[in-house]
Amino acid sequence: MKAKFNWDHWQVSIGLVLAWMVTSVLAVLAGLYIREAVISIASIFQISQEQTYKSSGGLGLDFTPGRVVFLFDNIMLIVLGIAIVGATIWIEYYFRKGRPQGMLLKRIGKVLGVEVAIIVVSIIIKLVVV
Repeated sequence: MKAKFNWDHWQVSIGLVLAWMVTSVLAVLAGLYIREAVISIASIFQISQEQTYKSSGGLGLDFTPGRVVFLFDNIMLIVLGIAIVGATIWIEYYFRKGRPQGMLLKRIGKVLGVEVAIIVVSIIIKLVVV
């Protein structure tokens, strides 16, 4: 006797993979928006340091704040990259473990909600700072 092909199982599997791919892309976008927001805040630091340098009698350009922001940006890129990879792995695990419990759609909604919230907050921070 031939085994019956279960379309429901495959549809859920394909949906899980597609949801993971979408949330992974959103995780990368969230990381980039976080970076932009933090760089906006760091630029305020750079401007205030430049004004302090000028008011204390410094002449010319003070390259120190720019170097600090550049170093901070590079370190932040590495940390965000590691965090995004870790989040992507955790999201796949979270989805896979929720599937047998029948909670896959709820978990997809939670993850998408958190990622969209991070992106929106980062955009608001960037708009307020600039």
